[in-house]
Amino acid sequence: MVSFLFTANNTFCISLAKHTERWARMQARFEKENLDVTRWIASTPDTLTDKFHHYLSPGERACAQSHIRIWRHILEHKMEYALILEDDACFDKNWRTKLAEFQIDDPHWDMILLNASEPVEPNFIWMDVHEQYLTAGYILSIRGANRLLQWFEGNFASSDWMTSRLQQNNHSYCYFPWLIIQEGLDSTLKKEGETHDADHAKVVRCLGEIDYDMSNYGI
Repeated sequence: MVSFLFTANNTFCISLAKHTERWARMQARFEKENLDVTRWIASTPDTLTDKFHHYLSPGERACAQSHIRIWRHILEHKMEYALILEDDACFDKNWRTKLAEFQIDDPHWDMILLNASEPVEPNFIWMDVHEQYLTAGYILSIRGANRLLQWFEGNFASSDWMTSRLQQNNHSYCYFPWLIIQEGLDSTLKKEGETHDADHAKVVRCLGEIDYDMSNYGI
């Protein structure tokens, strides 16, 4: 069984250096959650170092580059796992308790999604998933990081497309209601075509369908 310990050494929040107000909001959330987090300065279109699919926008490439750098950091430092966050993550008030309920016996787990694009059934239980998107909050194992880098090295895709392909390895898990949602404001790390008003409306609708109130999140 997996037991998680998060420290500043294995907990990273991707944030653009210039967005100090956004980072201040995240710091307040981390303090409330008693979570020590390292600010991971986000890549920008002019600081890219990898090759990407030609159809990705500059913003998509920069977003993916930020995640890729953390994946490499996991391998370089031989970290068992890391909690990776984006700077619009809002935590369920009982997220630690729910994460502690992850008791699936899978020594080869790749990824645990705290934030995802779709509801998971049955509700209120950890389930294996295969087609979930979004990367505002996830725990990635060193095995998962290694697979992602091996599979996509030299031709990287968008961050949540790559993590959705990792789910095809049958060692990724998620919980609904999600342990993390996005705050619903315009993302500084957003991908081409994202509409945050529509995304937030979907979150509200999906949670409402199981009578799970938004007040359960620290927004």
